[in-house]
Amino acid sequence: MVSFLVISTGGTIASRAGSNGLVPSLPGEELLSFVPGVERFGEITVLDLLSKDSSNMSPEDWKMIAACLRAEELYYDGFLVLHGTDTMAYSASALSFMLPGFEKPVVLTGSMEPIGVPGSDAEDNIEGAFSFLSALIERKQKGVSIAFHNRLIHGPRSQKILSHESTAFSSINYPQLGYRENGTIVLQHAPVLHEKYPADVGALELETSIFLVTLFPGFRSRYLSHLADAGPKAIVLEALGLGGVPYLGENLLPAIAMCRERNIPVIITTQCVYGGVDLSVYEVGRKTLDLGAISGKDMTREAIITKLMAVLPGTDSKHIGNILHSNFCDEIEEPKCTSGT
Repeated sequence: MVSFLVISTGGTIASRAGSNGLVPSLPGEELLSFVPGVERFGEITVLDLLSKDSSNMSPEDWKMIAACLRAEELYYDGFLVLHGTDTMAYSASALSFMLPGFEKPVVLTGSMEPIGVPGSDAEDNIEGAFSFLSALIERKQKGVSIAFHNRLIHGPRSQKILSHESTAFSSINYPQLGYRENGTIVLQHAPVLHEKYPADVGALELETSIFLVTLFPGFRSRYLSHLADAGPKAIVLEALGLGGVPYLGENLLPAIAMCRERNIPVIITTQCVYGGVDLSVYEVGRKTLDLGAISGKDMTREAIITKLMAVLPGTDSKHIGNILHSNFCDEIEEPKCTSGT
């Protein structure tokens, strides 16, 4: 019989009204009791690891979840992580980078409304997650993914783009892995997962000294210089369009040059949800490349941040660009092969 480990971490799905609003309070066993016939999927073991609103989720919690998964890898066929939605994409991305070579499928799910509340999506998301896990196990397909609203999304390509709707998550610049329709699971895509990564992440160390900065017209260049003075391990700029960084008026280029002189990698991504960046198209992008800035390409914000967290501890800053542009688990588009003479 197929066996599952359910790791409960809190979130809206486990919440009830408290004196200051919704707060996670229900254990995993009680959550599953709301899903009729859940035992038909196989043998289910529940572990209550955390009880947090996911806004309080931290890299230390990711390390705890990853260590738990590693410890139990041989004993279960599939793993379900019940999680809050606000940081689920960060957690799914982080776990993808922290678990190279993990042999079993890991699915995260949660809900936009607490379980048991009229109209909640929680029960259906749990049932869908087990259904997707069962199909992944049968197909022997590995990886970390999010099951939400009858869709299966690759973990490091996921992003929460809606704050209220049950269709909260999207697959960014990447095909969805599968869908569920009328109770039937259709798996459409299998990600490329490398057994070993070009950076040592086995120690589960995560570097959090990273600044994420969103640019806007009129952003003061001196603020970016002040960030460099703080000595972070990396700075991620959410730039404009395909990666445009202003240099007329408030000129941000000297601050970027300062960062590179201090061996602080500057990664440029976009505020646009879809499409990624291409710093080679416009002058406002090329000038940053000339200064040594690193393109975030088509990675999500969550993937860039968590990938940096995972690789910075064991990587010389001079090599961060090459590491970020290496594909670990289909979080970034592989370079297209071209023929020539």
